[in-house]
Amino acid sequence: MKTSVLLVLLAVVAVIAIYMVFSKPSYPMSEEDAKAFFLEDLKDKYPGADVHEIVEILPATASDGSLYYQLKARVTDGLYTPCPERMHVFYDYPPKNFVAQPPEYITKGCRVCIGVDSCILAFPEEAVIASHTYDGTEEVAAFVNGNSDAKADAIFLESVEGEAGTWKVTWRSATNPSYYEVLLSKPQNSVLSVSKLS
Repeated sequence: MKTSVLLVLLAVVAVIAIYMVFSKPSYPMSEEDAKAFFLEDLKDKYPGADVHEIVEILPATASDGSLYYQLKARVTDGLYTPCPERMHVFYDYPPKNFVAQPPEYITKGCRVCIGVDSCILAFPEEAVIASHTYDGTEEVAAFVNGNSDAKADAIFLESVEGEAGTWKVTWRSATNPSYYEVLLSKPQNSVLSVSKLS
């Protein structure tokens, strides 16, 4: 009897082992499931970030013919500070067995155009940083440094006074009646104007 119990236990262990080896994890495969899974993972990995946003999702086919999704997300920390940090995070869903692509930093350490040869001001975080760190914005930098509650609002405009692709960054402080408006050229990566208003 002891031998038969032992054989039954070995058979059960063998079935479980075979199941674990040959079964693939089941992942819901809709695009919405992929987005939900990715957003939850982003919030777990970057809990203090102000923005977790999927910016691109592409269906793809693996070499074995299985369907998966390639996702790209924006993660922004310090959104309401003078130096917001933006990175793009890449993800495959379901996860693949290779090393994940590291995040791509768009802004970090109050710098823009990290690791690129030709720079355009593509994102609001870049416009905010450029509006007080580029040459010609020293007055705005003094305003930001002198008003601890200074906050920026960056708006992209298709055209301003004949200039295509313009960022308008407005710096305000609740404790200061004056404010600044900075116009930046997105394609030229340059300051167009700085205006002090009240």
